[in-house]
Amino acid sequence: MPTIHYSHAVVPLWQQQRQTNPASAIFSPTLLCSSSSGSESSDTPAEAETKLQKKIAARKQRVEIGYKIVALAYALVSCISFVKYRFIEPCPIPLMLYITAGPWMASSVAFHLIGSGKNDVLKSGASKRLNLALAMFGFIGLLAKGIITTAQPLWIFACLLATINSIKGYGYGLKGWDLKMTEGNGGAFQDIVGGGLDSLRSLFALPSLFSRSAGYAAMTVTFGAMKVAAVYKIIMHAYTGGFPMNKMVWIPLAFQYKKMLLLTAAAFTLKETVDLESPKGWGAASVGLGLATAVATGAMAAHSIAQVKGYYGHISQGNPYLGGVLALLAVFSAVDGINRWTAVNLPIKVGKTRVK
Repeated sequence: MPTIHYSHAVVPLWQQQRQTNPASAIFSPTLLCSSSSGSESSDTPAEAETKLQKKIAARKQRVEIGYKIVALAYALVSCISFVKYRFIEPCPIPLMLYITAGPWMASSVAFHLIGSGKNDVLKSGASKRLNLALAMFGFIGLLAKGIITTAQPLWIFACLLATINSIKGYGYGLKGWDLKMTEGNGGAFQDIVGGGLDSLRSLFALPSLFSRSAGYAAMTVTFGAMKVAAVYKIIMHAYTGGFPMNKMVWIPLAFQYKKMLLLTAAAFTLKETVDLESPKGWGAASVGLGLATAVATGAMAAHSIAQVKGYYGHISQGNPYLGGVLALLAVFSAVDGINRWTAVNLPIKVGKTRVK
């Protein structure tokens, strides 16, 4: 009787299947990865460039649409607030203007950034600054949404989209539409710190004391000081009141801070535009932004002066001197914005006669 030898080497089942069916080897993860990478690497340089340009075009379109939706959403919030506090639950006009100034300014900044995206200038210091300010405006608006009683879902949507889209816009401005960091460009922290120091130096670089640059520098300093004052009040409330803080105290201060943040960034952008003499236009430069800032500044001036006249009873935070300064700055910005708009859209050509 023949002797049967048994092998004690156990072959795993998956190896037996591979041995019995060699064609199944093509489905291994390794070969799948190499196959997919091989198909990508098979693209010619022209095809790769075409794909990249399509991606860039799609990114530009998404960011531009995001700015448009943010501008429209905040504009709707402004309109709804105006109607509510003017006709449904009437309040003093200066207070109504003060409330609507925030979303009005956010809508104006988002509308300005539409032009920045179209003209591919998101990498400029002004666009980066406005994107960061709008993102912070939206983020604080989300944190402090509990005080909003008018169109709160719309407010949450606008703030959320403003935060996300502005961060994306800043990122594309920092890295470029192809998301490849350019040579010599640092990260976001270095860019923010370096940009802040450069802005601080250029703020006080005035061609002359009585100039448009000086006027916008004064506006920037005024709103910057009001922003710092709001932060100081929040810190003092946290220090003296402890946690949790009374939301009826810190939320209005947070709303004031984010409003001052946008106005400070917009005012410095106007100064920078005057200094650089950049191309003029409603979106590409600061014509529309200047007029919008003038309206918001006028609302702040009216609110400050009205508080001194005793419209709000126990509230005595108004300052007649601050209100007067803001009123002068609002008039200055409005006149300059109108002059810029007429220079672009209604140029006047004067014929010269030859004197014999």
